[in-house]
Amino acid sequence: MTLQQVFSKDFFDKYDPVVEPVVQIDMTECKKEDQPRMIALVNRLAKSPSGLETLKIAEENGFKFSFFEPGVNCCGACDEAGHWVRLNPNETDDKLVGTLAHECRHAGQFVRGAHEAFGVMDVRSELIAFRAMEADAQTYAITSCKELALQGETGPYNTFKKRYPEIEKAFDTAYKAAGNQITHDVMTETFEGWYDQLRTKTVYEESYQIEPMLKEIYDLKQGKEPTLFYNKQKMSAEEAVAMAGWTKDGNYYTKDPKRLESGKFLDVAEQTMGDMRDFFKLRKELTGMECDPSLDTIPVRPDTMKRIRPKMGEKPMGGLFEIKNRILTNKQHYADQKQKQTQKQKMAFTQSIAAKYAR
Repeated sequence: MTLQQVFSKDFFDKYDPVVEPVVQIDMTECKKEDQPRMIALVNRLAKSPSGLETLKIAEENGFKFSFFEPGVNCCGACDEAGHWVRLNPNETDDKLVGTLAHECRHAGQFVRGAHEAFGVMDVRSELIAFRAMEADAQTYAITSCKELALQGETGPYNTFKKRYPEIEKAFDTAYKAAGNQITHDVMTETFEGWYDQLRTKTVYEESYQIEPMLKEIYDLKQGKEPTLFYNKQKMSAEEAVAMAGWTKDGNYYTKDPKRLESGKFLDVAEQTMGDMRDFFKLRKELTGMECDPSLDTIPVRPDTMKRIRPKMGEKPMGGLFEIKNRILTNKQHYADQKQKQTQKQKMAFTQSIAAKYAR
């Protein structure tokens, strides 16, 4: 944002520089010229009871709020170690309202004992824990957006619906079945709707499982010591839900958590499983460390897209933050692939019809 934009009439019309945040967030890392926009986003989200709850938890536990510098692709992020929440200034405010709810929910998860370090738990537990964290954060994001929509502010909900149709479908179906009420059962169905996103699951597998493994093998080949162990800790679905599904009115997840340890809730793509087995084979050759036995308990689903990543043993694409940053980029790449495929199918269908009537 330029100084010309900051002092323009449009800026003052949209972001009142004298308005105070309804939740006293820490903006010490937020540029002064960006603070009116951050306050506007916070105050919009705070109109939602769920959004206000997440904001207060992040604020009370000292998380710092700011925007990313140019060049970062992800919509937002919450960092456990740095205790910060950051948003992408290039996204629309309607998108960032839901993103802010999502990232503040991650802050609450960290407060309740969640961790984002790789290789601490076995692979099975890592899948259970990381997926539950994402499913919960998206559940709170759409719940907050719906609460705003019920007040007449429909932009954040419509934006969420466009970006995450599988989750919105699960939410809307359950919401209507519950008599247009947001209940714990509705939030449970929304949580499970996250696992219907095959492309998103593949992207997270690529970013949270495979790329740390790529970096580990590359570093081991450079003579460095192991950092990923995958057998130190375990987490059951019951423990993951207890951490992720908390609300001030009790845990919203109403089903048996054991269901999250099988089927679509735990499965990985064929290429993901192949990469993971390659990792443990190479690691054993380099260090003598045994394979993680939890791999044998993870179901496999067919690949649904072409993957873009180095082979195991080659130089990885980046470090921890770059991994987070690339998630959105990869999701957009796969979305573009799908759109091109759909366009080709439509063109082929049109050509076949034209050829039929040309005879």
